Amino acid sequence: MAQTETSLRDSYKEQTRVRILDAALALVSDSGEEPLTIAAVAQKAGIADRTVYRHFETRDALIEAVWGRMQERVGSEGFPRSADALTDMPRHLFPRFDQSRQLVRASVYSVAGVEARMRSNPQRQEAMVESVRDALPHLDGRTLRRRAAIAQLIGSAYAWEVLRQFWGMDGNEAGEAAAEALAVLLGRRQD
Repeated sequence: MAQTETSLRDSYKEQTRVRILDAALALVSDSGEEPLTIAAVAQKAGIADRTVYRHFETRDALIEAVWGRMQERVGSEGFPRSADALTDMPRHLFPRFDQSRQLVRASVYSVAGVEARMRSNPQRQEAMVESVRDALPHLDGRTLRRRAAIAQLIGSAYAWEVLRQFWGMDGNEAGEAAAEALAVLLGRRQD
């Protein structure tokens, strides 16, 4: 009997955690210039503030979990760790962005979205440098950093948005365009 109670409690706890994260994602999508707060998430989820704190001890922990949930929703497989993974990334990710357009745009333009993105920026930069170094090991540190920064931009939601909005490309075409640009940047293709 105790085993059943524990599994039910764990199941309820996980359902509440998902409810909190879904409420936070909805707020990120709708909030625009408003920062994400524990009180707003609790209200949106229809629960008490203390319940949010039981699952996320701090606002920072909540923001970090929201970023992970965003990545999960758009089907991101994490940061690339090789030149091949970097080049292929937009081909897989940009079409998925089309399916979650509002959430992706919110991650780019909302205060909460930008804050969530910035939390993972050191890991993103490290992955970009590692991926560019994989293709171009001879580059000096400053050149490597510049190439990694441009590679990040080309493979980002910002690039997807520009290609969609200003060029009328869907995720498939935008992904292919970004992959081609990354291949050229990494010396993998000469056009």
